Amino acid sequence: MALRRKMPGWHRGVIALLVTVTAVAIAAGSVFGSSGQSGEKYNAKPALLLKAFGTTKKIPKPVLAAVTRAGVPFTGAKLQLALKCWKENICDTGTGGDVTVALADGFGENVWREVTHMEYVLQALTYPEIGKIIYTSGQNSPQKSISDFRSLIAQGVDVIIGFPDAGPAMLPSYREATKRGIIVVPYTSTPGGTPGKDFASFVSEDLCLLGKNFAAVLNKEVKSGQVVFLGGTPGNGLSKAWQACEKPALNKNIEVVGTADTNWTRQGSLQAMSGFLSKYPDLKGVSYEYADGFLGGVRAYQAAKKPLDLVLTLRTDEMGLMCEWKKINNPNFKIFYSNGGNFQSRLALTVGMIKQNGGSVPPVLTVPASMRQATKATCNPNVPGQAAASTLVPDNVLIAMYKK
Repeated sequence: MALRRKMPGWHRGVIALLVTVTAVAIAAGSVFGSSGQSGEKYNAKPALLLKAFGTTKKIPKPVLAAVTRAGVPFTGAKLQLALKCWKENICDTGTGGDVTVALADGFGENVWREVTHMEYVLQALTYPEIGKIIYTSGQNSPQKSISDFRSLIAQGVDVIIGFPDAGPAMLPSYREATKRGIIVVPYTSTPGGTPGKDFASFVSEDLCLLGKNFAAVLNKEVKSGQVVFLGGTPGNGLSKAWQACEKPALNKNIEVVGTADTNWTRQGSLQAMSGFLSKYPDLKGVSYEYADGFLGGVRAYQAAKKPLDLVLTLRTDEMGLMCEWKKINNPNFKIFYSNGGNFQSRLALTVGMIKQNGGSVPPVLTVPASMRQATKATCNPNVPGQAAASTLVPDNVLIAMYKK
């Protein structure tokens, strides 16, 4: 999915790593203890469920288990261990655990991917049976992604999760790993094949529901008028999926007057919205996947010297747009968002560990989702602008990750 490839990267600061690894890892793992059957607890904090998904209702048990672990605090030496494991491609947790886990990322060189990597690290450190944490980045190269994955197979890794940017090109490697008894759980983007057969499970989101949720917001907030859809790269499946479900769900008084590709960039959004505003100066609404990209749309309105009297529905929730919205302070500019999805790596790892520890998992785990409206409290200026409002990485960890 090209969305993540287009975001600008961030340089990591130098982190002091003075830590007593064994004591810290034992402390992190002791919250849950050794796994007997699946070793999971399901008493997730409602505040974390609301932060991630905007709802506490109808949450699948593996999601509850993952979010319960997300409530483990990381401070002091525990924080330093997390930073160490995030910075290094191979990390010994110090627990003496015999399970090795890996995140095989198709691309890792931007803030969204880095935060998603940290979600995985924090989750892994709550399992005392995990003794080694591995991370690979395919650096946007299908060939490197396949090579990295085959290396993990050769190393005999127990659980592999990943964002398969290379798509179906990864499927033969996934099948080979599964055949060798390795638990594989992709998230966000599918490699094709059959979940539950070619790989253990797939952490997915319901893109058709996303489109219907967008429509419900516009039906309520706009009621009538002209709206446009923005998408990513030409012909990508993500944009096509939600757009196909949103359009028929809009009421008859709302007219979709245009759809444009942006390549998931601010510049692309600037160009698309500039073109639309020249033809349709009274737009009432915009639907798009990518909050950070719409900063380009904001610039288009400013260049046209038009007020942002607009209802914007978004899939992701990067902080930069939320803080810009707060700064603009226009009550007629309303933002509604679903979630940024960083936590999907947590969900995938917990699904993999449930399977590793003898539990059963669904072939597809659908991420809960609902729309929420941005408020002034949504903006957190202390974290990177491309960090998602819905991430389950605690603020103190985010700040430490990018401390200069």
